[in-house]
Amino acid sequence: MRVETDPLTRYLHIIYSIPDNAPDMVMVECTWSPLDREEWRPAKITPLLSETGYRFATSQQWESWTVKGVATERRARGLQRTIVFNPYPEAQQDGKVNVRFRVRVLSPSGELLAQDETQIHADNSDVVYLEDWSQVVQHGAISTTEPRDERKWWWRSDMDTGIATFGNLLTGSSAPDTPLPQLTYPLNLRGWYAIFVCTPPTAGVRLRLSGDERSDLVVSPRPFQEVLWGWRQMDRQNLVIAQPHSYTGYVTGQIDYVKLVPLTGKQVRQLEAQFGKPDRTVVAYYEPYSWAFFEDIQHTWQHREPLVAFKEARVSLVDVQIGRFGAKVVYESRLTDQLLYSTIGDPIGGSVPHTDNVGRMQQVTNTLQANLQYARELGVRIHANFGATNCYPGTPLQGDFSKKHPEWLRGHALRYEVPEVRQYILSLIREALDIGTEGISIDFCRYPEGIDKPETCNQFLRELKGLRQQYARQRKKPLPLFVRFPAKGVRLWQNFDYRTWIREGLVDALCPSNIQGRHMHFDVTAYVQAAKGTSVKVLPVVDGLSWGLEMPGPFLWRVHQLYQAGVDGIYIYQADARVCTHNRPEDRRTVRMVSSSEAVRRYWQEQERLRTRHSKGIYLQPSEDGDYSYHPWERARIWLEGIKTSEVEVYLDGKLVSRFPQPPYLVGTEEYDSDSVIPPGEHTLLLRARDGDGWLEEEFIVKGVR
Repeated sequence: MRVETDPLTRYLHIIYSIPDNAPDMVMVECTWSPLDREEWRPAKITPLLSETGYRFATSQQWESWTVKGVATERRARGLQRTIVFNPYPEAQQDGKVNVRFRVRVLSPSGELLAQDETQIHADNSDVVYLEDWSQVVQHGAISTTEPRDERKWWWRSDMDTGIATFGNLLTGSSAPDTPLPQLTYPLNLRGWYAIFVCTPPTAGVRLRLSGDERSDLVVSPRPFQEVLWGWRQMDRQNLVIAQPHSYTGYVTGQIDYVKLVPLTGKQVRQLEAQFGKPDRTVVAYYEPYSWAFFEDIQHTWQHREPLVAFKEARVSLVDVQIGRFGAKVVYESRLTDQLLYSTIGDPIGGSVPHTDNVGRMQQVTNTLQANLQYARELGVRIHANFGATNCYPGTPLQGDFSKKHPEWLRGHALRYEVPEVRQYILSLIREALDIGTEGISIDFCRYPEGIDKPETCNQFLRELKGLRQQYARQRKKPLPLFVRFPAKGVRLWQNFDYRTWIREGLVDALCPSNIQGRHMHFDVTAYVQAAKGTSVKVLPVVDGLSWGLEMPGPFLWRVHQLYQAGVDGIYIYQADARVCTHNRPEDRRTVRMVSSSEAVRRYWQEQERLRTRHSKGIYLQPSEDGDYSYHPWERARIWLEGIKTSEVEVYLDGKLVSRFPQPPYLVGTEEYDSDSVIPPGEHTLLLRARDGDGWLEEEFIVKGVR
């Protein structure tokens, strides 16, 4: 065995060998002991996987690795494998690691096949751990006993060490409308540090440095899983902790510890180099409506915070959705009714959430004006985005215009063939232009039912072109229009004549798109060819919603595929879910990479280089509900670790349902006819991936949900 130290995480990589005579599956048992004693205990380990592999690992796998110290290796005979060992806190004393580490390779029946042992010596005394939360500046805001009616954080020391390191945990709860005071942990650091955060998986906290304009909600997905928050220059910075907020109000916040690893200038340059130089257009769709669902928006300056996040993610343009025609709007309109009171959201866990957050934001701030103001200050480009139409009949979202004219509706949508409807729509666009937007986006994809035939859409875009030309003459500069529309095969795609749009100069960017979890990998060849030799950009959509392509692996694979096809850039729908709404800092780093085709190419080069080192496995992307229960519009997507991307077979209840020679791998197809590929109830899913002269297999229990 040999041991290497990862300089960023300070985890220890133990490289060992699987015997040549090992069966297809072996158990790898890892233990450690102090040097001077025979006190062997399970090591907190993981096998070496990609970031995507760790995201798709099950709770059972994570418990086996980190609690029992046992990993499974498949088809690894004669290969070198790597165990990733986190010595903190059990095997690290005063920053030093001086232990014996033992690896035992066992057959499935428990027969010992091989054993090796080595000594590990590591010095992490320069790493800073924030564990004692009683050291915050606001001593009066901390209680060491459970607070009753007091607005205090609880610094608990009675926790099970299986939940929190050393049994210590900072937790804070309050009434939904009354947050706990922010806490400041004083620091006196110099130079650059990588910042890792560990929280219970049930709840995290909002964190920022004292010099930051915005905070992130940081949550560990698994027990004792450290999340890389980012790397920052820490001179004169303190850590600020705040309670999270949700659509119901303020909710419980919890944090175990923060780890700060010092970085050299070379390490910082290497971390920054992974993002490359921008050479592609990245449009980030952003709904203040969705953002406000999870935030307590009381002041105009808060609109600056998501734009700071988008700037950090290095997007070219933020497409700010301010309304859907026929519904209440989320901007300071005087031509139609604003969303000022309670509203509803998409179903979460089977229930439909209600919130006053969005209405309150509209009561006390000007959404579009504020976004335009802060975008100019930050150097961020913005378009005002309108959803083509959804009136949400019978809900708190329905607008007065659609209520007054039910004869102009087709189902939930305004009928664009009606001249009065088009004039109403153009009046709202004119209002957004008067407020100051420098560009317009129309989303015909999410709800395309307002268009009955291609000529109807063409006529509307011609009328909109006249309005745009009028404002372009007044401003003495072009007023661009981006259009998101259904890609071939997506619902009602036949009604959108993009070739006429290009020929008549009706649009500046084509954003062909999927909808929901289907058609993620539509062919872009026709759009690229149609726009060739013109000024029209082709910016196909890559879905950023949680049931879309997970980051970083599947998402960047699609981006790489599109860049190879010659597109001008990417439109990320719904980028706010990845950049600012749910605040996963690792997702924001992925989005930052998308603006550089070279960075995306290098990412896949590095993945291929590391593939033979990763432990072999087949992983299944969880559903929107967080398990393996899939709705008809979702697709169970498959990710391979440790083997080449080759043939994959999918069997459901013993029947072959799909076979793929290369990615993307999924159960069924991306077409509508696979909505019923997983029937209601539980089923056995067998996945087989060709691995050299044999097959790697993995079985899952999945469920169809109706």
